[in-house]
Amino acid sequence: MPRPTSFSRSTGPAFWLRILAWGVWGLASGSALAQSAGAAKACPAPQRMQVHSQAPVTLRFVGDLVLGNSHLVDNIPAEWDAMYFGQVESYLKNTDLTLGNLEGALTQYTKTLKVTGTGRSYAFRFPPRYAKLLKDTGFTALNVANNHARDFGDQGFADTGENLRQAAIAVVGLKGQFATLQVKGLRVGLVGFGFYPHQNMVQDLAAAGQLIAQAKAQSDYVVVTFHGGAEGDEAVFHGNSNEIFLGEDRGNAVAFSRAAIDAGADLVVGHGPHVLRAIECYQGRPIFHSLGNFVGVGGLSIRSMAAMTAIGGVQLGPKGELLGLEFLPLRFSERKVPQSDEREDASHLVNWLADNAKFSGQFLRVPANEASRKALVDWASKTIPSAKVRD
Repeated sequence: MPRPTSFSRSTGPAFWLRILAWGVWGLASGSALAQSAGAAKACPAPQRMQVHSQAPVTLRFVGDLVLGNSHLVDNIPAEWDAMYFGQVESYLKNTDLTLGNLEGALTQYTKTLKVTGTGRSYAFRFPPRYAKLLKDTGFTALNVANNHARDFGDQGFADTGENLRQAAIAVVGLKGQFATLQVKGLRVGLVGFGFYPHQNMVQDLAAAGQLIAQAKAQSDYVVVTFHGGAEGDEAVFHGNSNEIFLGEDRGNAVAFSRAAIDAGADLVVGHGPHVLRAIECYQGRPIFHSLGNFVGVGGLSIRSMAAMTAIGGVQLGPKGELLGLEFLPLRFSERKVPQSDEREDASHLVNWLADNAKFSGQFLRVPANEASRKALVDWASKTIPSAKVRD
């Protein structure tokens, strides 16, 4: 079982020499090098995820988790505990590390500054006992750098961290910090980012690079997870530019993800748009630009593009070398929980997004049932007719 440790600073001379080395490496092999045709490095072709991985080390990850709101939290039927992850639990448990984005607060504190009930503002609160539920489901780490983690203020946020720690779940995304988990002798660093000043910000590439370099100096493999980007159907597409939503600057996902890899990240996992986005390979390292929602009970939409979700994964060697990529297409039930997707629409969508991306890059296609491809592509093209216009 992975053992989590959080770090915020280290002052030993050897540590700072490693930081300097990584900084020099980042400058020498950054974006300018990546733009050269001869500098492109390949990623393994994604494979359909199986319950059991044969790799020495397997990491899996999902998008946004919403398990209730202020009304539901006191009225959730007990049988729902088994419903949330019932159809996918085996994939989350049979891995060495599972990471998600906890989109709300695990707290009994009921006061929120948000004005709910308007359909434009939501406050997500979950029973504290759900920390154990998440642990029992297979989650070993959860990101809290998002726009709902403080829906119930500093008290709710503090309660969330304490409840997760008591359940032995690593807390990812605290300002100026990263978590390190020992996974089969491999040191896995986890760094979380959001778009607010009290978080590690996706907009501040310099500070992000420094924190990621610190994590790399103390880790064999670094995962960067971030919450950013616009929301809604049209957000399945994004360019290499800042995204503004509800008047908020939610960062440039492309620039941030590539800068993260330049600074030492081995994998980047995005969420926030509530829809899937394309998968990119940059400098031989994968970027899942968005895995969308994973559980939407309590307020998240499952309509249109948001009806599809997925589990992503990487297979690693004993020293952290990338051996393979995994992808499991899923869709939502009427109760807003993930279930199997026989048509594999999520796979078709990710491939369609890669074929029609609005920025240049090396994109990855996932396995998909060819018989159902045309129906999804025709529907998606009608839903977002401007999709083929590149920035």
